[in-house]
Amino acid sequence: MALREIGEDDLELMLQWRNHPSVRSRMFSQSIIELEQHRLWFERESKKSDSVWLLFIDESNTPRGVVYFTEMNRVSRNAFWGFYAAPDAPAGTGTKMGREALAHFFNDLGFHKLNAEVLESNERSYHFHRKLGFQVEGVLRENYFGLSGYEDVTCFGIIECEWRSV
Repeated sequence: MALREIGEDDLELMLQWRNHPSVRSRMFSQSIIELEQHRLWFERESKKSDSVWLLFIDESNTPRGVVYFTEMNRVSRNAFWGFYAAPDAPAGTGTKMGREALAHFFNDLGFHKLNAEVLESNERSYHFHRKLGFQVEGVLRENYFGLSGYEDVTCFGIIECEWRSV
């Protein structure tokens, strides 16, 4: 298993996954993204020094998901993350990808704390974060307005020493 930086050659596959209803319905931005819009976004995002976008490659050398770190504060050594697995990824891919991403974040990038925000309607992500050792740090009540109206956002965090003890 490995993580590697996303390049232009990965954009169409990444967009195909991102626009799939099973992925899109769990994102903060739930609209369909057009290829040209996606390319312009990637051009801007790839110039940022406070974000990293990675492709998760499984044991059979098959791309299976996307992991990203944003708002990377190199002074306080904290950031936010997000991720999504390919819609056809085998069961267990998300857990493997999450563990690989956390190891990269804490070991390779040398950060201290990782934050996440999860929509109330995304129960799978809520349980996923708890399984990986994240702690609930608060709830932003009715902070997101989506297709089904307002919903809460749960704030999670995991500190390096907590990750090492999981």
